[in-house]
Amino acid sequence: MKTELIKQYTENLLNIYTKELLKNCDYDYILVLNNQEESQVINNILYTNYQDFYKRDYLKYSIPPIRKPRKLLTYNDGFNILNKVDYGTLAISSKVPYCTSLNHFVVDGHIYFHCGHTGYKLEGLNQLVCYNVVDDLGIHKEVFTHNHQSVHIYGFLKEVKENKKALLEAFLQRFTPGFTKNLNDQMIQNSMLLEIDIIHMNVKKHFH
Repeated sequence: MKTELIKQYTENLLNIYTKELLKNCDYDYILVLNNQEESQVINNILYTNYQDFYKRDYLKYSIPPIRKPRKLLTYNDGFNILNKVDYGTLAISSKVPYCTSLNHFVVDGHIYFHCGHTGYKLEGLNQLVCYNVVDDLGIHKEVFTHNHQSVHIYGFLKEVKENKKALLEAFLQRFTPGFTKNLNDQMIQNSMLLEIDIIHMNVKKHFH
């Protein structure tokens, strides 16, 4: 159902939330749309806008709104940026604030990382993290601005244990297109894959 809703509202969808991400309501889904003037409920799905969504405090997690909602791009734009830019910055909160740069790859609307079995970022497993990707659009010297578009993704970081071979093949295809490698069971077992289980995305464009 979620996949169908994302496809149906591709042009206007800012975010989509399932019931387990929500509080103070019992909707099956909430869709935040950039052209929705008034909130309405159809078949237990709430269709609303960005300002009303935050005003009603529906989300279980304290994710801050952006200051200028007019700069928001769509959920689909976010994945276009993720597919265009090869890396971003993963931020976790543990004993000390920590961030690290990672390559990411996208498969069927899910965001994955390939990494080692050790490293401080693994302190973020099964916790809320933030991943930031920036597409540099250059300096506009006449108005002294740095044009860019960005994706802020909030979600839970988890280890992937299923379907690893297909995901590793997708990883190789993303970064070494045309390269073929026979992935044996030992290689697959020794590889670490992480996924962000998406809760919320802020996709925006700053352009003059």
